[in-house]
Amino acid sequence: MIALALLLLFGGGPADPIGPWRAVVDLAGGPLRFAIEIRSEAGGLTGEVCNATSCTAITGVTVLGDSLDLEIGDYAATISAALRRDSLIGTYHNVGNRGPRVIPFRAARGRWPVEPVPPMLPGRWDAAFERPDGTTSPRVLEFRATDHGLEGTILSNTGDYGLFWGRADRDSFSLGHFDGSFVYMLTGRLEGDTLRGVFHAGRTTQTRWTAVRSSGASPLRDPTTLTSTDTSTAFTFAFPDLEGHLVRNDDPRFRGKVLLVDIFGTWCPTCHDAAPALVRLYREYHDRGLEIVGLAYEVTGDTAIDRVQVRHFRDKFGIRYPLLLAGINVTEETAATLPQLEGFTAYPTTLFLDRSGKVRRIQAGFFGPAAGARHARLLADFRREIERLLAEP
Repeated sequence: MIALALLLLFGGGPADPIGPWRAVVDLAGGPLRFAIEIRSEAGGLTGEVCNATSCTAITGVTVLGDSLDLEIGDYAATISAALRRDSLIGTYHNVGNRGPRVIPFRAARGRWPVEPVPPMLPGRWDAAFERPDGTTSPRVLEFRATDHGLEGTILSNTGDYGLFWGRADRDSFSLGHFDGSFVYMLTGRLEGDTLRGVFHAGRTTQTRWTAVRSSGASPLRDPTTLTSTDTSTAFTFAFPDLEGHLVRNDDPRFRGKVLLVDIFGTWCPTCHDAAPALVRLYREYHDRGLEIVGLAYEVTGDTAIDRVQVRHFRDKFGIRYPLLLAGINVTEETAATLPQLEGFTAYPTTLFLDRSGKVRRIQAGFFGPAAGARHARLLADFRREIERLLAEP
């Protein structure tokens, strides 16, 4: 009887990870909250990491004794933890844009409670993010009350930061975005008519900001004006595809076609937001003369490693247009491989080339689903531009 009681108290084998978990990565500025759901499917384990309704697939779940490993294949990231009956304690590991990074992780069983949203917080706020040199950079903060609690996003000149989700307590709030690649947290406090707070990126980076209610006119720049090129000559490129074959701008498949050049990286969640839209455009307009090519700028610079990630990206979205291994995701090095571009600043960047190969539009960045109406307007703009170019002789 004593042995049975001890077995029931402490467990007689590995704990079962299936179910919802209230998860946290611990940043220098406090805990970033998100959710994990682990399920049993077809004899195996799978799941998701989620910010409210925005989820990233867990592509592998491994339980070995009291150890649990969660693989987030989209971003070559893992969560490794000691598995107890009601808790997980461990680390989040990601290859990182500038080398590996490790952030403490913990979770408890259950779901995060839905908390009421103070009525003075929802809406649009024009924000100024401080730079190290004392100047500021414009942002727009969007907050809304939903069935899941407080949600929102951050808009910049070149796109959105994805869906943020969290909680508010009277005049203070904390919103997080964790997807396996980006680790973002926005904290702030309402002081009179002004919001003041800190934007946390990764474990230690902190940027102070202030914001006031939007007056209606956006402080953001037009993303089609940020990057430029000589429009009098054809845009050129030459990079290997995933099989090692060199693909050039003057290949027969592109001649006389309208061509979209997608400058992207598999490490970039915004690029994951853009990919389904490009796939739909390719299916809709390919028979009418549209081609698309993706130029991948990856984290490691090791072709063998980067090729695996780009193939995973291709298969995830069912991409049928060619993806080329173009280089490493350092803005200056990307710009050096595409010397015709001036002011390259964002992943993704989309170039619209006419039938003669000349650039007619450059879209720096992308506004994803979290940007709401701005996302819909951008997709409509893409279609109008493609229709216009296809109509030209």
